[in-house]
Amino acid sequence: MGIQTRALSDNLGLEVLGADLTRDLDPAAAGAIRDAWIQSGLLLFRGAGTSDDIHMRVSRIFGEMEPAATADMNSPDNPYLMVLAYDPDDTKARFNRHYVVDGITRAGWLGWHWDQSFMPTIVRGAVLRMTDPAAEMGETGFIDAIAAYERLPDAMKARIEGLEVVYAFNPDFVSGQFGFPPDIRVYKDTPPPLGKMYDFPPVVHPLVITQQETGRKVLKLSPMHARYILGMDRAESDALLTELAGHLVEDRFAYYHSWGKDDMLVWDNWRVIHSARGVPLHCRRRAMRTTIMGDYKVGRYLDPALDRERKVKRLVD
Repeated sequence: MGIQTRALSDNLGLEVLGADLTRDLDPAAAGAIRDAWIQSGLLLFRGAGTSDDIHMRVSRIFGEMEPAATADMNSPDNPYLMVLAYDPDDTKARFNRHYVVDGITRAGWLGWHWDQSFMPTIVRGAVLRMTDPAAEMGETGFIDAIAAYERLPDAMKARIEGLEVVYAFNPDFVSGQFGFPPDIRVYKDTPPPLGKMYDFPPVVHPLVITQQETGRKVLKLSPMHARYILGMDRAESDALLTELAGHLVEDRFAYYHSWGKDDMLVWDNWRVIHSARGVPLHCRRRAMRTTIMGDYKVGRYLDPALDRERKVKRLVD
């Protein structure tokens, strides 16, 4: 019947129908899927991710893959597949800091962000496949930053044009991130974040970018690692980022995906921010992810002496 789509929500996202992912797609079908991705920023292949081969086949529709930075989380059989798992019985989990949000203790909670905001090179997107959904919670949230820009008053659009944001890697989610829940706290007896294991010097990104394929503008703010607006008084910067982050992460404009087994979601990391609601500490969850290579070429290190193409020390180098 050919490639068809239907809306995931009133805010963003399309579900792809009619794609036979058990074999390579013909160029017309692959092109239709890519066009739908540019149109919507988020695609769902419901229940279609039944194998690693299918996951890789879908990933190749959107570009070349790169191994994830967290190499010790990658599959031993495939460096392009990252394993994202939580098991309450695993006492050696790589990331096991838990947070209390809205009164619920959660494993795997992540606030709103776009991937690699703390690096000058920005990946194009990601494909996330749910192999074992959580029995409770576990939703992943998405917000369209093109629509967020379009909702801004004209005066604010004019004010932020040309501004740049300084980002610094910060694994401590209770240190005052813009747009994060005000009541978030660390659950007792969980270890401190592992920030000293990384080599991510501060970087600079524009606050507004233009979608290359359509000319639409994007409110390019990643609340998780944003620190301040370059060249602006700190109090004014904090006030502006607080206002913009509150506007960007307004919950009524989000889509939260309730995962079914073998669902695959593909998001445009240059346009869409995402978050993870986490799972209760007694719930298992396992997903696989590939990362789509890309670079919009406008990020840079804050220190002009650093080459944006420099090799950085990642998690386990």
